[in-house]
Amino acid sequence: MRARIASREEDMSPDGKLEILMQDDGDVIVNVKPSREDPHYRGSPFGVSVEFCSVGSGGGRSIHTLKALRDLFSAIEKDNAENPQ
Repeated sequence: MRARIASREEDMSPDGKLEILMQDDGDVIVNVKPSREDPHYRGSPFGVSVEFCSVGSGGGRSIHTLKALRDLFSAIEKDNAENPQ
């Protein structure tokens, strides 16, 4: 399955990052990559992620959250266009 990715570096560290992956079926994956300087960093370059699914793909319990995450995806794209990192 293909996904579009929007990512944005955080403001408080040199390498922390938020990634939103929008899959073709409408599911959204949120991936948080902590800074290596973070005391909770455990050596995983992938961070932690959660997935919210569309109604047709086994989800539908969090429709407002899913919409907000899609809006966040668009906001990150807009920030990246206006203020590239």
